[in-house]
Amino acid sequence: MLSMEKIADIASKLGRPENVLADALKRYVMTRIIEFESVVKGMEEKYGMTFKQFEDRDMLNKLGHSWDVEQDYYDWDRAATELKKFKDMLKSLE
Repeated sequence: MLSMEKIADIASKLGRPENVLADALKRYVMTRIIEFESVVKGMEEKYGMTFKQFEDRDMLNKLGHSWDVEQDYYDWDRAATELKKFKDMLKSLE
């Protein structure tokens, strides 16, 4: 694992270390946002509703708790939760 000193040294060769690291962090956060948005969009297309609507309509019970539906539910829940978290991170980086 790289030490903070080594990271700062490498970053300083590319510009002001704090700017280089902030830019890299923003790119990472935006990449994760795109990944989670893709999962959320795929589930919304598959089920024809938002995650909130899926929960409000008790679709997990209505669809019978099959392996596929439960796995989709947990993947969708995680993606929606992480998407919000990463969007909040991006706001704080701007």
